Amino acid sequence: MEQAVEWFVFVTSMVVGLSHAVRADDWVEVYARLHRAGRPGAFANGALSLIIGAGVVSGHGGWSWPGAVLTAFGWLMILKGATCFLAPDRALRSMERAPSRARFVAGGIALLAMAAWAGYCLWRGAA
Repeated sequence: MEQAVEWFVFVTSMVVGLSHAVRADDWVEVYARLHRAGRPGAFANGALSLIIGAGVVSGHGGWSWPGAVLTAFGWLMILKGATCFLAPDRALRSMERAPSRARFVAGGIALLAMAAWAGYCLWRGAA
C-alpha cells in the first residue's frame, strides 16, 4: 500500500507542481475566486487538501525514513483541510492575502520537490 501512495504523491505532486509553475496566473485567479465565494470557497479548498491528506495518511502512516516525509506531508494536508472546514473564517483570512504569481511558482517548486522525494522513496523501495 505504501508504494501505491508513493506513486499517488509522485504523480499528483508532479502534475500540480508543474501546473503551479507554468500556469501560476491561472492559479492566482482560481484562488481569488475561491476567496470571493466565501465559506463555500474555503470548504472547497479544504476538501481538496483533506482528501489528498487522508489518502496519503491512510496508506502511508509510517514514520521511518525516508517515507516519514510523505507521511508528514499527508498530515499537513489534513491539518489544512481541517482548518478550512472547522475555522473557515480563518482559512479565508489566509486566502485573503493576495496570492501572487511568485507564491504559486514557489509552491509549484515545493510540490516538484515532494514529487522528487516520492520518486526517491519509490526508487529506494525498488532497490
